Amino acid sequence: MKNADNHHCRNPHQLPVKVCAHCHKSFTWRRKWARAWAEVKFCSDRCRAAHKRLPPANLCAAGAVDDEF
Repeated sequence: MKNADNHHCRNPHQLPVKVCAHCHKSFTWRRKWARAWAEVKFCSDRCRAAHKRLPPANLCAAGAVDDEF
């Protein structure tokens, strides 16, 4: 670990944070997302795949209930 004068030490508490669009948990910036951080929406491949399998939010069960009356 280098000294603070060379600025090679990185404080992990100062990294940008986003909220996952699927699980709504916060996740921090990773080096592999450096070029596309603005486009990152999910914390993992699992959340990205699960989000694709779910129907859109505007097609909820409440619409079907209204049709019954």
